[in-house]
Amino acid sequence: MGTARSMRAAAAIAPSAMEALRAADAHLVHPATGHARQAREGPMVVAAGSGATITLADGRTAIDGMAGLWCVVAGYGRGELADAAAAQIRTLAYASTFAGGASPPALELAERLVGLAPRGLTGVMFTTGGSEANDTAFKLARYYWRLRGRPSKTIVLSHDRGYHGVTIGSTAATGLAAYHTDFGPLAPDFERIPTPYCYRCSAGVPCDPASCEVDTARALASTIERSGPDRVAAVIVEPVLGAGGVIPPPAGYLRALRDVCDRYEVLLIADEVITAFGRTGRHFAVDHEGVVPDMITFAKGITSGYVPLGGVMLHARMWDALHEVPGDPPLMHGYTFSGHPVACAVALANLRILESEGLVEGVPAKARRLAASLARLRDLPEVGDVRGFGLLGGVELVAAPDGTPWPASVRRAASVVTAARERGLLVRALQGDILAIAPPFVITDEQIDTVGDLLAEAIVVSRPTAAPAVVGARGR
Repeated sequence: MGTARSMRAAAAIAPSAMEALRAADAHLVHPATGHARQAREGPMVVAAGSGATITLADGRTAIDGMAGLWCVVAGYGRGELADAAAAQIRTLAYASTFAGGASPPALELAERLVGLAPRGLTGVMFTTGGSEANDTAFKLARYYWRLRGRPSKTIVLSHDRGYHGVTIGSTAATGLAAYHTDFGPLAPDFERIPTPYCYRCSAGVPCDPASCEVDTARALASTIERSGPDRVAAVIVEPVLGAGGVIPPPAGYLRALRDVCDRYEVLLIADEVITAFGRTGRHFAVDHEGVVPDMITFAKGITSGYVPLGGVMLHARMWDALHEVPGDPPLMHGYTFSGHPVACAVALANLRILESEGLVEGVPAKARRLAASLARLRDLPEVGDVRGFGLLGGVELVAAPDGTPWPASVRRAASVVTAARERGLLVRALQGDILAIAPPFVITDEQIDTVGDLLAEAIVVSRPTAAPAVVGARGR
């Protein structure tokens, strides 16, 4: 596997300044963090970034194997994006899109997105992130059916390992139980469908995608029948499930979903918050199967994470419905920062970078190299599955070759993340002891090879010495 390099020393924040930052951390609420542990360990302060590399406050550098949170697709240190933001701030710092308002960057970006999207998607509503985008899509789905004289269609179906955000509505659509436990009752009219997760298929393993009721979308059809086609408004799907385990559905799954939605008159929402703008080698992941959703939600990569921006693209049938409402009432939804001119200007500059440098077209070759780098991990006894699509990789850790998972108390993936960071690589631990990898598109071939080497070493050195209690083998 090769020997891991140590994190290289770089310009560090002075010790006194670092102590001040540690003291200030007492006031920062960290998402998805155990705050008692955080108080003991202190923050991981990222001081700078360049390309696919970040520099920590103590001067060490690391490959950012997660592109921040799946978002820094064009890499760090892009002066063009800083220049675009500064120029727009000097010209026009803010303009509302309420009551017919707009700014040149918002109008230009909406037109640009329609030009990139699957044919038929003609409207764009901007938000500030992915959670808001998905909440907006749910509201627009219900609004559309009310306009069509079918107000009982309010139920939204989502996958039981899907992740769609942390607002009230998007949390209810998220299938991961960890996001539900501490926040009281979920919003009503959100129901689950099984995830096309071949390694641990809910219909049984080994899984045959050609006949599996989950992978052929028969399970979706059964859920719609059970809930009532007159009640189901929409199905939301990540073309590749992200936080739920980096799970690519089998080929043909999205097409099967589209067919079922058409049969039962249900809207299809593609959550491309992670996958849009090149992560899979196309501007939109649904393009791989030629699927045209009724809505696409996006965020993250549209600005490479440099400023917050998200949104929803609407199919012409929905866009037209908004124009045909009797009496022309206002659409009572939107955000203060919808279509923010600075965010839109940065997004336009980011899209120019992706195009001029051929970064999206370069993803397939880098994806093959990443797949080869991660495939070598299969030789390790703890690695139960290695999967991915484009520049998305998932490595599932198991306690035994039959797929027996580690007890949750072991926090196996978290220990690998810590060991990897000590060796110069940032990756993310997901529920179920799955390691997620989603590097910037500018990652070099050498860095891709190093990702596999460092992960291998981190898995080996962090392995628990005590045998785990058996908690159930792979499968149902």
